[in-house]
Amino acid sequence: MKKWLVCSFVLVLFVSFTACSRSAEHETIKIGIAESDEAIWNYIVKKAEAEGLDIQLILFSDYAESDIALANKEIDANAIQSISYFQSFSKKYKHKLAPLGTTYIAPMGIYSKRYRQIKDIPRGAVVAVPDEALDFGRALTLLQEAGLLTLKNGFNGTGSIDVIKDNPKHLKLKTVRQQDVMSGADVFVMKTAAAKKAGLNPQKHTLKGGRQTVKEDMNVIVVRAEDRDRETLQTILELYQSDDTAAFIEQEYQGMLVPAFLPLHRLSDWKNEFKK
Repeated sequence: MKKWLVCSFVLVLFVSFTACSRSAEHETIKIGIAESDEAIWNYIVKKAEAEGLDIQLILFSDYAESDIALANKEIDANAIQSISYFQSFSKKYKHKLAPLGTTYIAPMGIYSKRYRQIKDIPRGAVVAVPDEALDFGRALTLLQEAGLLTLKNGFNGTGSIDVIKDNPKHLKLKTVRQQDVMSGADVFVMKTAAAKKAGLNPQKHTLKGGRQTVKEDMNVIVVRAEDRDRETLQTILELYQSDDTAAFIEQEYQGMLVPAFLPLHRLSDWKNEFKK
């Protein structure tokens, strides 16, 4: 009887230990993403499986909700926002989040079917710009680069029409949702993906393209600050920031997204933007 009890106890311990080991080996990493990025992350998921990593993708349509979920430990990372948005969110909510590395840039341009060059845009032209705060800020920056507007000193990439210092052509800015971007305007400032959906040909209708190396415009993988050195998350970053992933993005998105890979230490050194 005693031998049976001892054997049973040992067997229970063995089964428990084995179960724990398997659980550790098959740790599930939850990552918040945007629906538009599913193709990329499905590609990463398959690569991660070969590394023994299980990734669960959680769709978010709101940047703030994704960051709050991350801060509340409902997910392990998110890849849904630009550096600019992350900076503004971190300052406002003071959550202890940190960037892990960058992913891509969604290029933005100035488009028109009516005009061939920036100089052809007349006084009083209606210019459609995105209503989302950061894309609106990017649009203003692009219009300034094109010489159509001058923005006030200290412009940080977000804000309202009040940040405009000079509008020499008296352009009429019209903030619109992405799906309504082609309504009632002469000129459109939008991302390449939105331009294609609206029936514009980026090669034919672009008056000016935006810079594709601006760090603020890069999208970023964000984690909790305490997890920056977490091995599984570093592995996922490496899987993302690889040549084959870059090739996949270029082939899948045809210029709508441009791979832009920077590791954590490059971000941390950049003006100490992410010091807590």
